[in-house]
Amino acid sequence: MDRLILASQSPRRRQILEQLRIPFLVRSAEVDEKRYSERETRVRSLVMLISKRKARAAANHFSNGLVLGADTVVFFNRRVLGQPRNADEARKYLRMLSGNTHQVYSGICVMNSADGSALFSCSCTSVRFRRLSEQQIRSYIEGEEWSGKAGAYAIQGEAALFVECITGSFYNVMGLPVEELYRLLSRYGYFSSKGKFTPIESR
Repeated sequence: MDRLILASQSPRRRQILEQLRIPFLVRSAEVDEKRYSERETRVRSLVMLISKRKARAAANHFSNGLVLGADTVVFFNRRVLGQPRNADEARKYLRMLSGNTHQVYSGICVMNSADGSALFSCSCTSVRFRRLSEQQIRSYIEGEEWSGKAGAYAIQGEAALFVECITGSFYNVMGLPVEELYRLLSRYGYFSSKGKFTPIESR
């Protein structure tokens, strides 16, 4: 059976693919995720660029197969909030998001490693947080769920209690917009041809 190659170590993305019963293997690579601009008009292009870099880095190791790269950031008040470096920065992020609406952007890239062709997409979801008390923030930080999460929270975890409402894709906030994933994989004929591709081969 054909497998998708996931260019990410994210447990959330692996969980989503498992829920969708899409066979996959993981092959991630280090890429430069610097963001040279924090203007909202550039955030869309930047998350797609980084998703392409991730997909290409993984695709270099395979002679065939579809490679999925993804990048997710939280955007608030003209600032990109990536993964916090420490608990203090995570606490700062949550204080900023408390009682406010922010946007979550995910860029995804599906690349055919056989010929280097690629399809891209970007999703945006608006998320409104309830006003958080210092006790709520402190308790959440102590639980360490913030670690490795853009914006310092995981909507599928305890932080679900912080959310007042969302507009857009829930899975986008988790890090992988399944609506766009389905659209891009379908354009490659993945679902109609599933099981008919040749086995993935490493270079």
